[in-house]
This record gives sequence, C-alpha cells and structure tokens, in this order.
Amino acid sequence: MAIELSDKEMIYLYGNLKKHLTELESIKPKSLVKADIQFHKSIISQLEAAMPQLKSLPL
Repeated sequence: MAIELSDKEMIYLYGNLKKHLTELESIKPKSLVKADIQFHKSIISQLEAAMPQLKSLPL
C-alpha cells in the first residue's frame, strides 16, 4: 500500500509517534506495553527509512 503524505504530515506523525513512544517507555511494568512499544518502533523505523532527515529533528 502506498500513501502520499506531505513533509508536514510526516513530521507531525513522526513527532507524535516519538512522543507517545516516550510515554509508553516510562510505564512500568514494561510487560504491559511491550507490544505497543514494538509497534511504535516499527512504524518509526519505516518513517525514518522513507524520510531519513526525520532522524535529525530535535524531538
């Protein structure tokens, strides 16, 4: 599936995913959110592969 997003939309999604990931990683015990953390990391990784400059954003 291909989805066309503007740079602004990609940055918005990436930023929100990173923020939510940080919140998930602070939850204890981690076993409650392990699958969610992996899911977020997978999506973030795919976004970074599609748009490498996202990695350098000050988030």
